[in-house]
Amino acid sequence: MSNELFSAEVLIALGILAVPTACITYFIYAIAKVKPAARPIVHFPHGVDGWLLVFVATMALSIILTAFSAMNTLSAMNTQGHIYWAAISPAIVTIGLYCYCLWLIARKREAFVVKHTIVILWVVGPISVLLLSLVFGVAVETYAVLRSSVYAMLWTLYFLFSKRVACTYGTKAVDSYVEVALKMAQAQKEQKAKEDASKK
Repeated sequence: MSNELFSAEVLIALGILAVPTACITYFIYAIAKVKPAARPIVHFPHGVDGWLLVFVATMALSIILTAFSAMNTLSAMNTQGHIYWAAISPAIVTIGLYCYCLWLIARKREAFVVKHTIVILWVVGPISVLLLSLVFGVAVETYAVLRSSVYAMLWTLYFLFSKRVACTYGTKAVDSYVEVALKMAQAQKEQKAKEDASKK
């Protein structure tokens, strides 16, 4: 089993995926770095970095995998002599929404970025999978629904409660973090005053 996981074909495939994913992620990181955070707070993380950059990487990987899947579908339809654009339209919509999401994350510094990102996560993820199954009768594995739901839920929690996201995009959650930052600053000031007093 381990030999299969680390076979030449698997390593080549991982390399093919890793290079464009890293390039897209770095590109988003570079253009996002130019835009200052909406409400930066001292001692609090902000900017497209950390786990937010990991999220960008997962989006980039999803775009690449979706594009590969769409190209394989087109290739298979070409061999049959008929192209049904309806078959690849979900992939086109998915890529478009993910690109829009990455653009928001990189270039905008407003609270609506978080709302739009969360909506896209659920629409492209579990909602679209359930629609394909219930409305269009496409056979969908339970694992696919569970995986997309867990992915959407975990990143939704991150966007709602992350200090980095709050400071970068200026969501309402940043107000509570301002209070924490002020208390931290006051505590540091009192600690310094005690140290100065003890030296006298």
